[in-house]
Amino acid sequence: MSNVSKFPHTLDALDTRWLNEALRLQTTDLNITDFEAEVIGVGQGFMADLARLRLKHSNPDLPDQIIIKFASHFEATRLLAARMNYYGRELGFYEDCAADAGVRVPKIFYQAFEPETQHFVVLMEDLHPAEPTDQIVGNSFEESKAVMLAFADLHATWWNHPRLEALSWTAPITHVQPIGDSLALLKESIAEAEVSGRFDRYPCIKKLQSLLPPLFAMEPPPPSPFTLVHGDLRSDNIFFPQSLQEGPSPSPVIIDWQTTGIGQPMTDITRWLTQSITIETRQAHEQTLLKIYHERLVERGVSNYSFKQMCQEYRLNLIVTLLMFSMSMDEIDQSSERADALFHAMYSRLDSALADWRAEKTLKILPFMIPFMKIGVWFKSQFKRSPL
Repeated sequence: MSNVSKFPHTLDALDTRWLNEALRLQTTDLNITDFEAEVIGVGQGFMADLARLRLKHSNPDLPDQIIIKFASHFEATRLLAARMNYYGRELGFYEDCAADAGVRVPKIFYQAFEPETQHFVVLMEDLHPAEPTDQIVGNSFEESKAVMLAFADLHATWWNHPRLEALSWTAPITHVQPIGDSLALLKESIAEAEVSGRFDRYPCIKKLQSLLPPLFAMEPPPPSPFTLVHGDLRSDNIFFPQSLQEGPSPSPVIIDWQTTGIGQPMTDITRWLTQSITIETRQAHEQTLLKIYHERLVERGVSNYSFKQMCQEYRLNLIVTLLMFSMSMDEIDQSSERADALFHAMYSRLDSALADWRAEKTLKILPFMIPFMKIGVWFKSQFKRSPL
C-alpha cells in the first residue's frame, strides 16, 4: 500500500488515478477509464459514508461494481469514533480476523486509515443484488434462525481464544473509557432525555434510567466467557444472498465491524432479538431461537456454558443495551428521514423486552452482584481452559 497516493477523504475527492493505484494492488492489468458513483446506506449506517462505484474497465478479474466506504462527514461522529476506536476496530478486523472469522464477510480490495484524523477508506465487494432486510419492518423467524446459526459459528470459532487478547484493537467496548467519564456522560444524557422527552413513549426505559448510575460504582468485570463479537448485530448489517422463503439459503454476509472486539457472546444475540425482530416475533420465538443458538455452540465444541448460564447473560445484556441507548445520541448523524422510524423500532422493542424479562428486579440487585462477579471471573482466569 506504500505505492498508493494519499487516499481521498470524501467521494468528491475520488478520481480514476487513485482508484487505479489502489486496485492495481489486486491486479496490475487494470485501467479504469471512468466511474459512476451512487450514494447508498443513508439512514442505515450511522458511523460512515457509503457509495456504490460502477467502474469502466476491461479486466475480467475485477467486478464492474464495488463499494467505497469513508469516515462519516459528521465531525461529531468522527470524534466519537476516535474515542471508541470504531474505525480502527473495523479495519483491524478486516486485516487480522476476516480470513478465518467463522462467518461470511465482504471481500476487501483495499483499505487505509489515518488515526490522527480518523479518516479512512475501504474498497470492498458489492453484495448486490443481496440487500439487508428492513429493520423497521423486522426479520422473520427463518431469517433470525440463519443469524443464530451464523453467530454461533463466529462465537465458537473465537471462544476464549488467546489470539483476541494479543491484538491491539480488541479491547471490550465497555472498558475503553474511564468509568468516571462514562458515569458523567450517562448522568448528562439522562438529564437531557428528561428535558427532551426522548423516552416518554417508552415507559420501562424511562423508569429504569434512574437505576443505572449505581452500576458505575466500580469497573465492570472482564467478559467471561469471551469471544469475538460484532457489537452491532442488527438487520441493516446483515445481507441474505437469497430469500429464505425460496428454500435453503447460504449463510448471511455480515458487514460493519466498527464495534467489534472482545465481549460476551450474548452481546450480539441480545441486540438481534431486541432490535431486529418485532415484539410479537420475539415473544413467540425468543426461547426457540436461543435454543437454536446454544445447540449450535455445543455442536461446534463449546462446553461448560449451560443454557441456564446463557439466559442469565442474555438478561444482563438487556441492561447493557439499555445503557447504550441511554447515552446521548448527539454524536450520531440522525438527519435522514428513516432515522426517526428506526430509533422508534429499536426503543420500543427494547422497552418490551425489558418489561418481559423483569429488568427492574435485575437492576436493583446488580450493583450488589458486581463484586462477586469480578471475583468469579478472576477465579476462572486462574484455571483458564485451553482454547478450542
